Amino acid sequence: MSLSTRPTRPCGRCLRDYTWRQQVRGKKQVANTPSPVPVRLLQDVEAFGRKGAIVPIATGRMRNEWFPRRIADYVTLPEQKTLRHNNVPVQRDFAFGAAPPPPAPATADADAGTGGGMSRSEVEVASMFQNKAPPERIDPERSIELLNIFVSPKGLEFYRQPIMDEREPEPEPEEPKRNPDLGSGAGAELLAARASAPKTPPQPARPQAIYGSVSTKDVWTAVKAAMATNDEASRVAVHLEDVQFVDVRKVGEGAEAGRVKHVGDYVVEFGVKGAERRVRRPVRVIAQESA
Repeated sequence: MSLSTRPTRPCGRCLRDYTWRQQVRGKKQVANTPSPVPVRLLQDVEAFGRKGAIVPIATGRMRNEWFPRRIADYVTLPEQKTLRHNNVPVQRDFAFGAAPPPPAPATADADAGTGGGMSRSEVEVASMFQNKAPPERIDPERSIELLNIFVSPKGLEFYRQPIMDEREPEPEPEEPKRNPDLGSGAGAELLAARASAPKTPPQPARPQAIYGSVSTKDVWTAVKAAMATNDEASRVAVHLEDVQFVDVRKVGEGAEAGRVKHVGDYVVEFGVKGAERRVRRPVRVIAQESA
């Protein structure tokens, strides 16, 4: 005779474990998001804050744009520890420098009460068929003048981390062999040293390589940022294909037509379409000291 088993009721702890069990993504599968770095502003920046404020910024933007243009400076590790100890918030001010909101449009009831006015919906429909005036185009020669004014004649500076080469140790100089025919004494040693002097001249030092490169796009971004400081200059149309390095092949190995990969001084040329003249500025790639 078989006995029927009595069904058991699951306990509440088992139900909670089953319901609230969540899968945790492993460390290798976590998305690599760029971590911001705290910096101190050296000038007022719209949507970030006033001069002297400490705000977070992406590491690449700080390295390639803000630090070379002296917009911000890095916050040292002791200062970061002080900020964390005092619970000082490091955040940007999105409302800084923003234009005030436009006045609210009149409601439909107010327009109807004036007699003969359009409602809000009619105004929106009518605005869809209005042709906005296109921005005034700047003459090519005037564009060249603005480029000469707002792009500093001192040139553009870019900071990159250098690649430290491990130089081979120089061989030790051999002791001069004495010729028995010359005899002994100070004069004989001097003649033997001159005879054993190396005949090959020393090789010139190679240019110091850098991690990454400085491309025409980096120069174009710096030129656009310099022109954005003026309303008229910001309307100058400088295209990426109009920027090029001059005699970049003299750099050495690893040089390309649109980028440089060594520390040194270069010349870049840019202009606008339709202009006969072009603007030349020096570009300096500086080795960034490691913190």
